[in-house]
Amino acid sequence: MKKRIYLRFLTVTVLLLIFKLLVACNDNEVVKSDQVQLLSFGPSGVMFGDTISFIGKNLDKVTSVELTGASVPASAFVRQTPERITLKVPNETSEGLVTLKTTAGDIVSKTILSLEVAVKIVKIPTQAKPGDNITITGEYLNWVRGVTFASDTTVVEFVSQTMTELVVTVPFGAQTGLITFSAGGTDPLSIESETELVVTLPVLKSFAPARAEREKNLTIAGTNLDLTMGILFTGVIEPITEFVSKAPSQLIVKIPKEATKGKISLIAYSGVPVVSADTLRFVGDK
Repeated sequence: MKKRIYLRFLTVTVLLLIFKLLVACNDNEVVKSDQVQLLSFGPSGVMFGDTISFIGKNLDKVTSVELTGASVPASAFVRQTPERITLKVPNETSEGLVTLKTTAGDIVSKTILSLEVAVKIVKIPTQAKPGDNITITGEYLNWVRGVTFASDTTVVEFVSQTMTELVVTVPFGAQTGLITFSAGGTDPLSIESETELVVTLPVLKSFAPARAEREKNLTIAGTNLDLTMGILFTGVIEPITEFVSKAPSQLIVKIPKEATKGKISLIAYSGVPVVSADTLRFVGDK
């Protein structure tokens, strides 16, 4: 008899424990169901002004959607329900992750939002020096990812970048020629400028003495001489890159002992040579 009573008591106890566990599990599920979840968004490849939808759970708790470069408050949503948010893509939007703002915290997307963008280049400068900052104007320039100058010198870090203006530093390796802009988006673009950018080169006006001596100094006069990477003498394979002094209007260099009679060339940082009009002669030459 006592054994039966004990078994009944044990059975009831086990059932009560199971019941408590089930209640606890249900409570956790209720808590989890209150969380805001982003499951997907799309369609991909929409354009500015088109509508895009975000699918998830408890999306009625979202106070704003933060796109890269633009913020859309809940008051501007086209539609908002617990399962869906629909909004129009602002013109300021750039490619990047999406953040749903809530009072309980942020929900960040695992994938980036990309659009179909018609980047347009309106104007580039006509001339610039290496190291100068140039300003390009156009439309949707905030989607430009790279700027390639003639001789395949690419810049991917910009001084500043907005929808209508891009400021970039001319690299020292740049040469005169067209500029190519690489733009992102679902359909990446490669846009070539309609006009060339003339990259300033050093100008050699004269040198002294008229009859030089090897292993002695040669003084070169001109303009933009600070853009000179080296000086190539006739009879010497590699340009001389160490100077006694270097300024925009004057260069002083020690003549190598291997130098022979002939033209001298200023070698720009881009590798472009600027050849002297006069011939360098040496004391004792016939």
